[in-house]
Amino acid sequence: MINQDHLDNLFIRTYNTNLIGHSHNYHQILIPLLGNINLIINGKLIIVSYGEVCIIPKGVHHQLTARTDFRFLVINTDNINFVSLERVNELHFSLDDKLLAFIGVVERQLLTDFDQVMNDCMLKLLMEFLKKISSDKRIDSRLINVLNIIKNDISAEHTLESLAKAACLSESHFKKAFKKQFGYTPKAYITELRMQMARGLIINTDMPITIIAEKCGYQNLSAFIRRFSLCYHETPQKFRAKGQSLAHKR
Repeated sequence: MINQDHLDNLFIRTYNTNLIGHSHNYHQILIPLLGNINLIINGKLIIVSYGEVCIIPKGVHHQLTARTDFRFLVINTDNINFVSLERVNELHFSLDDKLLAFIGVVERQLLTDFDQVMNDCMLKLLMEFLKKISSDKRIDSRLINVLNIIKNDISAEHTLESLAKAACLSESHFKKAFKKQFGYTPKAYITELRMQMARGLIINTDMPITIIAEKCGYQNLSAFIRRFSLCYHETPQKFRAKGQSLAHKR
């Protein structure tokens, strides 16, 4: 049984590349801070990437695999009242820009200083954010396989034809369903995921910008820099330099 002091607290953790399947007597919320985690829940594969959250209900058998250098925000709790724990589709959803920005603040606070009062306040606000988002972010079951394909190889050239086929929909129907679900066309959604991944790698690693560009599906460095600059209003180099400067001031 988990120590009660570990319930309703925020933690940053890494995982082994292949953990033995297990279950908990509490609910667990996983939010990737860098990279993605493969979850097998009751035999079903769910890929949870940066920019998303997954909730594992208490008593549910699951297995996790991830690279050891990937980090995750973890919340163990007895009380989750904003999702239906019986419906798998409601346990995996995307975060919005406001919550991603807040999670960045949480991460920096946990990495630099632990304060129980601050932890409690951040947890309360984080749960309110999740409650608000989860009510609007139900993933269409036909699109879950598409998301897993995209996230499993974000650098690949995913065509509308191949993604529609994975969803067992016509291209026009798939594009309409995807836009309705996520507010983006498939192409724009992939670009958004790539930029979120790039942002995470730039902030949390010393990986060269050229390698980050390749991992995010850009063989042309200039094209990557243009896209990143449009998204975050700074070049990747300036974005990293600003983050390092803020870290040094702390």
